[in-house]
Amino acid sequence: MAKQKLLLDTNIIVDFLNRREPWFEDARLLMICGRVGEFSLWISSSQVTDLVYIVSQGGRKDLVPQTLERLRYLRTFVNVVPVSDADVDRILATSWSDPEDALLVDLALKIRADAVISRDAVLRETDLLPAYDCGGFFDMLRRDYGVDYDEILQ
Repeated sequence: MAKQKLLLDTNIIVDFLNRREPWFEDARLLMICGRVGEFSLWISSSQVTDLVYIVSQGGRKDLVPQTLERLRYLRTFVNVVPVSDADVDRILATSWSDPEDALLVDLALKIRADAVISRDAVLRETDLLPAYDCGGFFDMLRRDYGVDYDEILQ
């Protein structure tokens, strides 16, 4: 199996950083796999400021330094795809009901991602490229490739 290139939705990063249950363990496993180089993990440049705002609970000044530190750690193994003027113009002209999802799919195609990882059910219904939640992604790897990453956490 070739190294998978995965574009992560913001909710997956927040699940990991904020230890949100019941999704934390699956997000943690994905991050561990990214950290050791098993997968190539990606986010968009536009997600970084969203993450600062969300993880720092609306930009609370007392939480911003810790949030930035956590994002700096994440950045050691998560790649960032820049959002260009052309990308912005495409989402402004999109017919999708959620422009953020349109941007994510557009960027995934741009970087030739193997899949998008998201808890957004609508995003996972696109036929433009595979999309899974974390658990579904690991289920697919177990089913299609016989690889059980859950053994890492045991």
